[in-house]
Amino acid sequence: MEKENNNNWSGQLGFLLAAAGSSIGLGNIWRFPYMTGTNGGGVFVLLYLLVVLLIGVPLMMAEIALGRAAGANPVRAFSSLAPAKSPFTMLTATLLILGGIVMLVTDNPAGALIVGLIGALFLAIGWKTVGIFCGLVPIILLSYYGVIGGWTLIYTIDSIRGVNNFTTLEGADSVMKPILHASGNWKWGVIGGQLLFMATCLGISLAGVRKGIERWSKMLMPLLFILMCVLIVRGLTLPGAMKGVRFFLEPDVSKLNASSVIAAVGQAFFTLSLGMGIMLTYGSYLDRKTDIAKATLGVIGLDTLAAVMAGVAIFPAVFAMGFAPSSGPDLTFKVLPAAFNMIPGGMGSVWNVAFFLMVTIAALTSAISLIEPPASILTGELKMSRKGAVISVVAVCSVIGVFCALSMADWGNLSGVGEVVKKIWYGKAPGSFFDMLDGFCCNWILPMLGLATTIYVGWVWGSRYALKELREGNKGSLDNSIWLLLAGFKAKDGGHDRRYLFTFGILWGFALRWLCPVLVLLAFFNCIGVIKL
Repeated sequence: MEKENNNNWSGQLGFLLAAAGSSIGLGNIWRFPYMTGTNGGGVFVLLYLLVVLLIGVPLMMAEIALGRAAGANPVRAFSSLAPAKSPFTMLTATLLILGGIVMLVTDNPAGALIVGLIGALFLAIGWKTVGIFCGLVPIILLSYYGVIGGWTLIYTIDSIRGVNNFTTLEGADSVMKPILHASGNWKWGVIGGQLLFMATCLGISLAGVRKGIERWSKMLMPLLFILMCVLIVRGLTLPGAMKGVRFFLEPDVSKLNASSVIAAVGQAFFTLSLGMGIMLTYGSYLDRKTDIAKATLGVIGLDTLAAVMAGVAIFPAVFAMGFAPSSGPDLTFKVLPAAFNMIPGGMGSVWNVAFFLMVTIAALTSAISLIEPPASILTGELKMSRKGAVISVVAVCSVIGVFCALSMADWGNLSGVGEVVKKIWYGKAPGSFFDMLDGFCCNWILPMLGLATTIYVGWVWGSRYALKELREGNKGSLDNSIWLLLAGFKAKDGGHDRRYLFTFGILWGFALRWLCPVLVLLAFFNCIGVIKL
């Protein structure tokens, strides 16, 4: 199918770095370390790697293949390769509506509203519903992602000025608290930081796919890894640093539990940009010579490497300076700056500048990717110019982001909005505007979109057609039998023979149709409270 715009990647390397830039973000530098710290250290890292292998690889391949096969935005992609409506679609819609009714009866009005709305949309327009939410979710994510990106800019600037010189958690809290609560003069400071971050994203995205996203990814990604290496070398030279390395890399099976498994699934979705329409949109810009399987492994390999490097950069400093690794989200903005300031040599500001510059780069490369799915929908479905689409998306995200900036911790600055939300939620409102949007996206929509993608590609479009798309640009590795490889042979030596069915392509199809849906469903049911693991 003909591409619907001329914004294409220059080649496989450009796509690889841009897709890796999307994946390598706050999920690696901010979320992964504190999730590791609160879920048992090395055992969580091991679980995460297994989830990436079992869910991340097949689902990312499916999203990219779907995007390239359709050559279109998410809305059109989910309606052009298979009928938008079918008996299967009607069954899905009916189950969703019934699920909404059950949630309403069991006093879960928020869940009933979300699931019922999605069911009604499925009934009306079929699989286009998934494409619409692929445009909606990035807008919501970028709205509060931009706030955290603004924080990284604030901390970078303050570190350069030598303001963040605290060495205790109490001192760190005195700096972070007014930013978190947007109190006093910081009410305008956090809004300004968020708008500056969004303006930077706008400037990059307006330049287009090749001259904007790809060019900046090629510059920023190497710089990100260089900064990581610098921090790793410094951290490992600290006395007691190896305790942090052992905590991060040595699995302690006694700390293994079901909640850690579910947390690993959620982390994989968040950090690999799955279920957001990003990889689908990026795939639509690909030429047919690109090996999707090889590119996917490259993206996931770089993302996993970044996550591991972030952990090796962070935990040695945390342990060496005597802080607790299970500090949760505070690890980035409180514990680490204090730890860096305690490093002997009086260069705490230098290490803080390097660290927060690294976090800012990671946030930026991910944020610009979130603009693409909704922008591609606006250009493809509403025939807007790319410039108009990008400006519209960033403007909407910036406006919503102002509300997020004012309500990251509580409803204090938005008491009127909080009261309305409490009435909708029957008095069980989330703790803040940020909690409301984050819970909606990460606990509900992302897993549902991931599940919908596996069903659409594996069952509706069909895994056999998806595998045909994956073979484009692939030089036979998907048809290699694992048994033949173990014996030292390749596909040309008999890998296509019907006697050798245990191939990578067949494993991918099985994982997509059966393994991914089951694991994602378990994670989703656990998040919404249907089951407790």
